[in-house]
Amino acid sequence: MKHFTKPCLIILVLLALLVSCQSTVSVDRLSSDTNIDLSGGWNDTDIRIVAEALVSDSLRSPWINQFRMKNGKNPVVIVGSIINRSSEHIDTSIIAKRFEIELINTGKVDMVADIAFRATVRDEREEQQYFASEETAKALGKEIGADYLLQGSVRTNLDQISGKSVRTYYVSAELIDIETNRKVWVGEETVKKLIQQSKYKF
Repeated sequence: MKHFTKPCLIILVLLALLVSCQSTVSVDRLSSDTNIDLSGGWNDTDIRIVAEALVSDSLRSPWINQFRMKNGKNPVVIVGSIINRSSEHIDTSIIAKRFEIELINTGKVDMVADIAFRATVRDEREEQQYFASEETAKALGKEIGADYLLQGSVRTNLDQISGKSVRTYYVSAELIDIETNRKVWVGEETVKKLIQQSKYKF
């Protein structure tokens, strides 16, 4: 029977530890509406919940029926800036796009292109004046002016003690009459999470 010296045994033990510590990657495809919260931070589920709740609340407000009675048509809305005032990085463009999706899919409002895409549409229309046929070129000065601007912000509050924390997200939105600068609706949706982190045991 072969005997190992002490240094050899130490090396063998270290090698065994290195092999056992190697990580493997496993990927599972999930349904887009699956609710998963790994870190307790802002995620796609929060975006969906907040957008659905705020859009639903805005359309229950009197402003939309008042507009329809006065004008006999759907109001035209443009989505403006959603400002991140929270303590973490949040891509607010995703929130803005979700608002737009929820609003337009109700069929109760009409939407126009936001600032990010408006320039591209205008460039295309300008190009058509020179390169498209007279029958198919889209005329200048025919844009639909928005009646209302939707904008909002995200704020956070964190309360924590000894491995437990409560993280609260406040997402507010407001609808502004572009002609008069009057706020016709203001809403806020709160997402509160209890995060418990166990201490590591060796």
